[in-house]
Amino acid sequence: MVPLETAVDAVLELDREHGGSLARGAVVEARIETGPEAGLALAVRYANSVDDERRRYPLAAVAAAVIHYCWRMRIPLPRHGTKSIEVTAEGFTIIIQGTVEVLRLHGPIPQAALGSQRVDAPATPSQTEEAAMTPPVEAVPAAPATKPA
Repeated sequence: MVPLETAVDAVLELDREHGGSLARGAVVEARIETGPEAGLALAVRYANSVDDERRRYPLAAVAAAVIHYCWRMRIPLPRHGTKSIEVTAEGFTIIIQGTVEVLRLHGPIPQAALGSQRVDAPATPSQTEEAAMTPPVEAVPAAPATKPA
């Protein structure tokens, strides 16, 4: 989960590292856009300007900025995996799906140790066999009532 403030910080950091001008201005508006063209919209005001510069970042650009931000902040992310981003009410959600291959620490198991005999599922007992295996329920006599002394 990436809140709006962190997403804006990530976009500003990536822009600054690539020689952009966003970091030299003041962010006056930041909002999450939803719908078919979802993304991040920023309005920046520079010191020598009266008008705001408006920029829009699609989800792919926001995801790239967040991944770069995590790298700069030393937040570990898997390199391999399918990455996707979604808009949520609080900000953005980055989803990373991956497959992990676990290497064996020991050699292969010999076939004899695997129990080469096939074990079938146990047959279900008949009702008479179940009745014979169920212990009978005995009635427990009630304790006699005692009067207080």
